[in-house]
Amino acid sequence: MSKHAIVITFFTIIYGLMLADLFISFHKLISIKKKVKWHWLPILTAWYLFVVILKNWWDLTSLESDFQWMNIGFFIIYGHLFLLLFLLVSTVLPDVNGEKLYDLKKYYFENHRYFWGLMAGAVLVTMLIKLIKNFDQLSEINLLAPVAIAIHLVLLLVLIITKRFRAHAIIVIIFILTTFLEIITK
Repeated sequence: MSKHAIVITFFTIIYGLMLADLFISFHKLISIKKKVKWHWLPILTAWYLFVVILKNWWDLTSLESDFQWMNIGFFIIYGHLFLLLFLLVSTVLPDVNGEKLYDLKKYYFENHRYFWGLMAGAVLVTMLIKLIKNFDQLSEINLLAPVAIAIHLVLLLVLIITKRFRAHAIIVIIFILTTFLEIITK
């Protein structure tokens, strides 16, 4: 088995475990639906994380044609991205034991700093991965990319700092729209 195949298989297993964890968390909430005070914002945030994971997983297909840049350093940095994404999946929805009532909006705002802080870390690690992957093409980088990343990080900082519902709702929707815009323009 080639190094490429081993790495892609490992990445695929980890992404699959993340999705399984997310699916199980959602299933547990559905199974105790009478003990859950539902709210759309945490569900939409979980769905956004689901789309991010699927997008990242799909982006692995681009590694096959351009694999010469991969080395152990990249592998370790990508491992850190997995750690952050797995922590995000573990945090986005509450761990359900079926014994108590769950208020999803309250849970979201009790954990918003941790969750969005992890997301900011994931964005920074993703940026580092893209820099490493495209290091030989730095002079050709689109000047709008650093501006877009800076705006993304500022919006994440707003989500970390504020507990204003309206700000969270608008920014999460913006993140979803920009993710889909990125998907359809590739």
